[in-house]
Formats: sequence, structure tokens, C-alpha cells
Amino acid sequence: MTRSIPPHESLPLWRRGLYRLRRALDYRLLHWHRLGKHQQVDYLRQLFDRLEIDLVIDVGANRGQYADFIRQRVGYRGELLSFEPIPALAQQLARRASRDPKWTVRANALGAHAETRPFHITQSSPMSSLLKPSAQATSRLAGFNKVQQTLDIAVDTLDAALASFPHCRNVYLKLDVQGYERQVLDGATASLPRIAALQSELSVVPLYEGQPHYLDLMGHIEALGYLPSLIPAHDPEHFPLLIDFDCHFVSRERLADLGVLNRG
Repeated sequence: MTRSIPPHESLPLWRRGLYRLRRALDYRLLHWHRLGKHQQVDYLRQLFDRLEIDLVIDVGANRGQYADFIRQRVGYRGELLSFEPIPALAQQLARRASRDPKWTVRANALGAHAETRPFHITQSSPMSSLLKPSAQATSRLAGFNKVQQTLDIAVDTLDAALASFPHCRNVYLKLDVQGYERQVLDGATASLPRIAALQSELSVVPLYEGQPHYLDLMGHIEALGYLPSLIPAHDPEHFPLLIDFDCHFVSRERLADLGVLNRG
């Protein structure tokens, strides 16, 4: 059987030496609940470089936590497109983005169709969603997902949004949309060849009415042509219950382009 060649072995000699040195000296002392973030920093730095990512789409930007993460921790300096439907938060993000010429903020949600839908703003803003919250599976988050306000908000499609970025061919998609991931992907069918990789929050415990099972969503993403690439360590805040987790995927086609996966 032919042994596959690790990707770093195809690098120039000096870069191979640097790679091996970094691996040999890379020892860190961490609180283990922070391990997932450190894993994702290293992973995204390498992935963005290998895939030559030229646009990151942050769907469900909230207060800009992910934008800060990829700018400050990952070191990404390319085009960034953030979507946040809560008006007050979108305004805050727009003010911050005015100081970053490569950061665009859109004050709407994404879905399968262009339409207007009720959006449920919860006591904890990151849990706000186009879906109605449910406490049927667990009461642990009942104090956080209580609806404080419902607004009619504009929903666009990712296909339409990407029309404003025709020059970007290597897109990274981050989904944190509280159960609405399938609909966002349904509105991106024409864009999939440009989406080189994506990450999505997968829910083990359904917190919203109509939310898909995490295995169903994972299977759907794989059926669209993406393979799991990283499942980082998760914050054990609700130990021993795992409520949700992040999963990173890479396009099969891009993996074949990199020479680490056969076509077919």
C-alpha cells in the first residue's frame, strides 16, 4: 500500500524545518476549558493560509465576538461580512466596522428565501433566534432564552449577499444562528462552490422549536460536499450535559485540490 505524504512534506526544506521546530517546541499550560479556543486559533490560522481564504462570513455576529476572535487571535486581515438582525447590536457593529475598511455589517438575518419573519430576542442576546425557544429538553437555560421582544426583521439569502463580493472565491462561512442553520444553507446553493470551508454550531439538546437533530444537520452538510475537519474541545459549563458544540468542515473539492483526498 502506498503511504500518503503528509501535507507539510511538500513544503520547501526551510518551511519543513520550521514546521517541525514549532511542533517540537509547542508546549502550553492551559486551563482545559480554554483548550477549544486555542485549538481553533491554530486550526484557522493554518486553514485560512492553505485555502487562501479571502472572505469570512459571520452569520449571527451578536456583539462581534467572532470578528474580534479572527482579527485579534487568528490574525485574519481580509474581507469580513457580518450579519446581525438585532437593531441595537447591528448599529454597534456598524460603528466599529467604520474603523475597519474590510469589515461590512448587514442588519438582517439569512435564510432560504428573501422575506420578512418574526425574530425572537431573548434575555441572553446570543440565544435570540428566528425559531421559538423551547425548554422542553432542559430547564438549565430557562433563565436565558426567555423572549423579551419579537420584531419583524428582513431575511436575505447568502446567494444574494455574495453577489456584492464577486471577487472573493475562497469563502469561509461561520454559522451561529440558533437552530436556523439548515435554512441558511438552503439559501446558499449557488454559492457552495465558493465556500471552501465552514463551521457550524450543532445542538445535542434542542433548545428551539423545529430545530434539527445534530446528526441530521451534520449529515446534511456532508451531503452538500463537506467533510468534518475539526471538533474542538468544548466548554464544560453544563457538565456532564453537552448542549451544543462547534464542528468545522472543509469542502471535498478543496481537499482534493490540496492533494489530501482523492477525487470521486
